[in-house]
Formats: sequence, C-alpha cells, structure tokens
Amino acid sequence: MKRFAWLAMALLASPGAGCVTRTYVISSDPPGAIVYRNGQPIGATPVEENFVYYGKYHFRLVKDGYEPLDVDQDVHAPCYEYPPLDAVSEILNPYKLRDVHRFHYLLQPAQPVRPDDVRSRAEQLRGQGQQIGPPRATPAPPPPRPLGSAAPVGAGAPDSGAVPAVPAGPGGPPEALPPPAPPVSVPPPGPAASRPAP
Repeated sequence: MKRFAWLAMALLASPGAGCVTRTYVISSDPPGAIVYRNGQPIGATPVEENFVYYGKYHFRLVKDGYEPLDVDQDVHAPCYEYPPLDAVSEILNPYKLRDVHRFHYLLQPAQPVRPDDVRSRAEQLRGQGQQIGPPRATPAPPPPRPLGSAAPVGAGAPDSGAVPAVPAGPGGPPEALPPPAPPVSVPPPGPAASRPAP
C-alpha cells in the first residue's frame, strides 16, 4: 500500500504526467464561413479550437450569399472523463490524450427577397404605426405671476392687507408702496384740563 502511494506521488510530481487535450473541429459546406462560439468569433471554417468544459455550445455560421446557421451543439465527454476514471486519465496516465470532436454543417443559399414581400411588410408596419396615434400633449404649467401684478379677472377682491404696486419708470421693476402708518389715538382730556384757571 505504501509502495502504491509513493508511486502515485511520483506520478503527480513528474513533469511528464499525462493530461487530456480537448478540441473540436468545425467544417462547413461551403467552407469559409465565419464561426461564432457563444457570440465570440473564432475563425473561418475549417476551424479548430481547444475547450475546457463538456456540455452545450452555441455556434453561429455566417457567410455571404447563405442563410446564417444557428446550432446548439452538445459536446459529450468520453467514458474516461467520468469519475473515477477521470483521475486516472488526468493524473495517473503517463501519456497525453487528445479528445477531438468534429462537426460538419451544411449552409443553405440565401433566398432572394421579392419586392412584393417588402411592400407588404412596409404597409403592415405603416398600419401599425397609424393605430398608435400621436402622443398626448402635456399641458404646460402657467407662467409665474410677477410681484405687484393685478389679480386675474374673477379672482375676487384683493386682501385688505395687500400693498398696491406703483409702476416704476421705464426699464425698472414696479415698486411697492410702504404700508400705511397706524392711526394716532388722542387721549381724552383729563381732570387737569377741566380745572379753572387761577
């Protein structure tokens, strides 16, 4: 048992320990289509790229004169990549393994667009736009009333405490009159005023 443990540690520490290189090769008919993997361009067919994880990848092939092709491709793992065999293939195996997946796709020629189809589509969009109608106009708020301006018609009599405004000269703002002075009360005559003079 100890001998097996030492052997495993030696294989782990050795720089020549094996590993698995995962690659997929994408070809198309006709060749020369640009391949996008999950939205990122990887090159023109035939193209080869390494990957890390097995699973589903989204490929999009684009070429002038042909319809774009979208494919959700499953990349299946081989039997030696399932546990516990993956520990042997990744760590204990002294040889390098190469897992290659090849995918071939057929592109369809692009269909010419007829003028009648374009006209009918334009009329359909025009009808949808007419049903929407113009946007509702938002009423603008009334402008602020300047100080000292007269009250609008029908607003009622101004308050008794309001200060009337006097129009200023040309080019100047209206000036407000000072508030009226309070009435002066005169005290009634007292007893000293009714006393006869000597």
